[in-house]
Amino acid sequence: MTRAMTRARSASEREATPTTIETARSADGTTIGWERIGAGPALVVLHGGIRAGRHYRALAAAMAHRYSLLLVDRRGRGHSGPGRDDDGMEIEVADLAAVMAATGAERVFGHSAGAFIALEAAHRLPIRELSLYEPPVAAPPLGWFPAFEAALARGNTARALALAIDGLGMGPLGLPAWAMALSMRVLQHTAQGKEATELVHTLPRDVATLRSVSGSLDRHAALPSRTLLLDGSASPAYLRHNVDSLAAIIPGARRVTLPRLSHNAPDMEAPDRVAAELLAFHS
Repeated sequence: MTRAMTRARSASEREATPTTIETARSADGTTIGWERIGAGPALVVLHGGIRAGRHYRALAAAMAHRYSLLLVDRRGRGHSGPGRDDDGMEIEVADLAAVMAATGAERVFGHSAGAFIALEAAHRLPIRELSLYEPPVAAPPLGWFPAFEAALARGNTARALALAIDGLGMGPLGLPAWAMALSMRVLQHTAQGKEATELVHTLPRDVATLRSVSGSLDRHAALPSRTLLLDGSASPAYLRHNVDSLAAIIPGARRVTLPRLSHNAPDMEAPDRVAAELLAFHS
């Protein structure tokens, strides 16, 4: 999910040109695609909600001198095949497994929902190094979700976006949902808004994935991967609390809080600063 829907410019507008487009087949035959940027050891990037691999090109450009960034499109986005309403964590892990098998990657960076998926996958796949930016490991506030689904069913994507951004605490402080909906209607006529209108339909699948996982956070005490936990000091409190909880549980995890940054630091606000932390950790 993104606070930056209300911003005029995104880091993806400063993106580097992708080197190659690659694909693999997941266990059920679905095509999973990604952009490869850079040279060196592979680092898989799993994007957050209402995002796609292309939104992390600026992050990749800042790391391309040392790593080969694999900007994966999760199902229903970009170079990958369609998703299904009942897709859950098993499907997401199988898709990541296909990417890793095709590329030999042992390092994974996940942002938001992508971080949640990467964390779960690290218990099942040979992920040697794991870096996570604000994984929503505890259920986020979802009181807005029924109204969101209703708006989406009516084709009112502007209201659906506004409800999601407001409900997840990603919007400008003090701006009511109705005013945000008006902003979304204006943004829908821009390239960024048209993109969000397309991708908002993937959000119910991300919510389904979050809900498909059960069990205590204590199970992450057995996480085998070397782990970096990142958050921003200006991010919503519930996301920062999640990172606090994981830092107390995962053995040897490195915790870094980026001052004055929020949830969309990796893809929009400050990809260079996030890249610096990833370079220091993965090297």
